[in-house]
Amino acid sequence: MKTINLKLLILAALTFGLALTTWAQDYNDEWPFAKPLTQTQRFGVTPIYGYRFGGDVEDVNTGKTYSFEDAPAYGLFLDYAPTNFYGRYELLWSHQDSSLDFKGENGLGKVDVTIDVIQVGGELEFGKKRLREYFSAHIGATHFSSDGYGDDTRFSLGIGVGAKAFLTKNIYLRADFRGFCTVVESEGSFIYANGTTVARFSGSTLWQGQVSAGIGITF
Repeated sequence: MKTINLKLLILAALTFGLALTTWAQDYNDEWPFAKPLTQTQRFGVTPIYGYRFGGDVEDVNTGKTYSFEDAPAYGLFLDYAPTNFYGRYELLWSHQDSSLDFKGENGLGKVDVTIDVIQVGGELEFGKKRLREYFSAHIGATHFSSDGYGDDTRFSLGIGVGAKAFLTKNIYLRADFRGFCTVVESEGSFIYANGTTVARFSGSTLWQGQVSAGIGITF
């Protein structure tokens, strides 16, 4: 089963996040559209809870497609910004307990699958100090685990938009919508039963969407 070189992945993720936020500094007062807000708080922590949907695999024998069950997801945002910096560096973790229902095909019924996304990137905030819209981009890995039927880790990226409503200087509500794109390699194996491949990723990418909300603290 193909695995990812984690050292290279982490290096790529950090480079990507650095590029996004450093690029923002170069524009200074010459932004063609809205100018990002400068940051006054260095650290931020936001636990999130939401709903993730989308993604499917293909039966290697029949070509039939099975979709991951849409299910709740939870996770965490950790972010950091130097003082008076335009953007924020951000670490994202999101966990989903999903399943694939094979409906008796290949002797399988419902197979539980956990999907964990860990990504690093950057975020730019716009608007007012109390109500901010943001755009973010991340890069990292998605880990699929099915108890007794195999697991796999794949390179992934994500883009998101959302808003932060500050209740006080240090406490805010965060609403987020994002898409995760996992590079799965055409016809890569995924689910195994009795030593043989039962299901594989179809195509070259697997897409999932996620909506979430949480209460954040910045300091």
